[in-house]
Amino acid sequence: MKNFAVVIFLSVFLVGCSTITGMMNVKDHDPALALSYIDTKISMKEALCEDIITLEDVLYQAEWMHEYTLFVNDPQKVTAGNVVVDIEKAIKYSFDNVDVCNRFLKLANLKLKTLQKSWGTR
Repeated sequence: MKNFAVVIFLSVFLVGCSTITGMMNVKDHDPALALSYIDTKISMKEALCEDIITLEDVLYQAEWMHEYTLFVNDPQKVTAGNVVVDIEKAIKYSFDNVDVCNRFLKLANLKLKTLQKSWGTR
């Protein structure tokens, strides 16, 4: 019975150590990633479905951010890619239906907020 208690204690202790080590394995602050997020967010605030130039500008910034996340193999690379997809859809619908374009811009903005929550702690 004593051996059983020791085995249980060591199991809990070792799992706890690996959990603590995993929590300490945090990605370092990446200034280029933060800058690309900020540039995309500023461009997104200025984007208007009636003005294709502003949409192309936000698409450029989002593509830059997405390519950088692929380059550094960031865990949020899929979300950054989805921001690009939403902006491309907004551009597609900007000629036909401004309301649909605005909805895709709102979706892209929500995904940017997700990125901000993930990257804001670095």
